[in-house]
Amino acid sequence: MATPSPGAIDCDVHITVPDGRVLVPHLDEYWREHILARGLERESYEISAYPLNAPANARPDWQPAAGPPGSDPAMLSAMLDAFGTRLAICNVLHGGQIVFSEDMGAAWCRAINNWVAAEWLDRDPRLRASIAVPLHSPELAAREVERLADDRRFVSVLLLNMSEMPLGRRANWPLYRATERHGLTVAVHAGSAFRHAPTSTGWPSYYIEDVVVQSSGFAATLASLVTEGVFVEFPNLKVAFLESGVTW
Repeated sequence: MATPSPGAIDCDVHITVPDGRVLVPHLDEYWREHILARGLERESYEISAYPLNAPANARPDWQPAAGPPGSDPAMLSAMLDAFGTRLAICNVLHGGQIVFSEDMGAAWCRAINNWVAAEWLDRDPRLRASIAVPLHSPELAAREVERLADDRRFVSVLLLNMSEMPLGRRANWPLYRATERHGLTVAVHAGSAFRHAPTSTGWPSYYIEDVVVQSSGFAATLASLVTEGVFVEFPNLKVAFLESGVTW
């Protein structure tokens, strides 16, 4: 098989938190005690709806010997070798980003970012990452951007397409201000915080419906960013849509 696009940059590589236990060492003392006392570290908080062995999630020959797809750094490095990829941007989709408690969400996101840096970025110089931020608190999200901005291996800030409110709303501007100031990109990924039904007529019955309506969510996000004046207020802000489709 010919190697596709050697030297390319893969802007959306999904790495997976196998379960909360791997994040515990990266929590501060208060949240470590809090998480362990409630047994919250036992769950993976995976927000992807792909079944574990679905071909759309991982080809059989790229399944790790242990753990879910996307949880083996050595396998990712081997994939970059095989495809001749120059750089790969790692994105973690994790339930900690959408938990109702803003403070707990911020704690999970700090732990995720620390884990990504220690267990992935430190192992392969070709890896970059998006900063996971608590979606329900732009102020705390901006603080996390400020905390990691000096580590230039973090190149973008990861948001979900359908959050608690349209992404262009002014309540989100503290996050955009920090992102623009540090020359980072807002990476809007397909997904939902599940505060509202993904369709205008209610909740769907099947996963394929949710996938299809993501396109209307992206159209709404783009309209919100433009009409709310985000690009007027932040003229140097870059926004990328990931897994957004193009036909809409």
